[in-house]
Amino acid sequence: MNDLKRELINAYPYLYELHAHTRPVSPCSDIPPAELVQRYHALGAHGIVITNHAFDRLADAVGDDWVEQYLRDYREAKAQGGQLGIQVLLGMEIRFPQNDNDYLIYGIDEEFVQQVRPYFYGDLHAFYQDWAAPDRVIVQAHPFRDGMERANMADLDGVEVFNQHPGHNSRTSLAARHHAEHGGVVTGGTDFHHRGHEGQVFTCFKELPKDSFHLARLLKSGDYIFRIGDSVILP
Repeated sequence: MNDLKRELINAYPYLYELHAHTRPVSPCSDIPPAELVQRYHALGAHGIVITNHAFDRLADAVGDDWVEQYLRDYREAKAQGGQLGIQVLLGMEIRFPQNDNDYLIYGIDEEFVQQVRPYFYGDLHAFYQDWAAPDRVIVQAHPFRDGMERANMADLDGVEVFNQHPGHNSRTSLAARHHAEHGGVVTGGTDFHHRGHEGQVFTCFKELPKDSFHLARLLKSGDYIFRIGDSVILP
């Protein structure tokens, strides 16, 4: 390990997973909330953001209990995190009816979940106009994956460049070029759904985020690094 790489790893010691899904809220995931936390504990992670899917068809299938179900997965993960010493923060991966694009949201709380459902039937522009904030980050997830359409950057804080889901080609080089051209926040995450895929990429901070809103402010500051395998990447 060269000296610069060692210095960066030592300077940014707190490892966070920023993109993870649990079952049953995300039916595409195999992982119950407690197991997700256990798996990341085994990797030495310090924090996980639960970014479960949220859109009209999923919410309609659950009905009036959608908010409680969404929060139940998060609360179960948070309780397990409390036992194991891992911080679990609340996030969301939202989608709107116009296309299959997904958008990751950091800087939310349980009150946000209770209020957001009407936006599932709208569009990104209206959502961003109402919910953009200094302590919130809204990025397009895996913007160059098959089936995605590039969203208007005026309605985003940035893009997820380093989506490392092993089952998808997220074309991270194209996403990196897009970020270089347009700027904004750059994020990375495993997009964890399945056993054995955990920990493909960690976002590393100098300090432990105090809550989801503090995490969003840290992302907007640009003061973090990514660790993908043995590689260290600057945002």
